[in-house]
Amino acid sequence: MTRYAMFFLTLLLFVALLAPQTSMSQKAGPTIVNFGARPLYRAVKLTWQAPNLEKQLSVQILRSDTEAGPYKELDVVTLAPGKENYDYIDKSMGTESKYYYKAVIKETGESFGPDDVRPLFSPPATQFQPPKQNDSVLALR
Repeated sequence: MTRYAMFFLTLLLFVALLAPQTSMSQKAGPTIVNFGARPLYRAVKLTWQAPNLEKQLSVQILRSDTEAGPYKELDVVTLAPGKENYDYIDKSMGTESKYYYKAVIKETGESFGPDDVRPLFSPPATQFQPPKQNDSVLALR
């Protein structure tokens, strides 16, 4: 009987060593999805989604003038369970140049980006056309 017990323990040890290990730090997917930056007039709007959060997390918003860095922390945004869509508007633009943005989860070190964008430094063109004399709004005579 000890022979069978030794065989069983050896087999169990062999399977345990060959089986893929999963740890608590491994995740099913990224915490943040669809991270992106888009230009606004003298500002940049960062947007992202954080679906299926189980606990509150903190995200550092980082910016640099070059893709390689160094990155400066602009702000920290709190992600909460039950909320999926997030945005952040950076209005601290300097001179006209391209900026690189990253989002980093403080608790895990997970990094998203960089995403580059060049803010608009002239007002956006409008499609406004003044009403014509024949328009019904002016024909109140």
